[in-house]
Amino acid sequence: MKADKLLILLLLLSLSIVSCKTIKDTACENAVPAKFVNMHGLDGCGWAIELENGQKLEPVNLNAFDIEKKDNKKIWITYEDAKGYVSICMIGPMIKIKCISDR
Repeated sequence: MKADKLLILLLLLSLSIVSCKTIKDTACENAVPAKFVNMHGLDGCGWAIELENGQKLEPVNLNAFDIEKKDNKKIWITYEDAKGYVSICMIGPMIKIKCISDR
């Protein structure tokens, strides 16, 4: 009986360790969560990035990164303002991506 209780305790402990969700470790340090938004239906627009607060950003260097672009795909990014760029799309601030990750 004592061995059965120990076995059950070990199984529960193992399950709790395996099932615990850890904090998501992204490839980008200090990244903010966002998602891809397909804006190709608007004149002069392409892929945009939407932050969790709903603000849309226009990346100027998205094609420099090897990442699958899919509408509403969750991503993490670090970025800075893109100085000296103009946009035809005009849906939000233009940014230069420093790091982007989908994990």
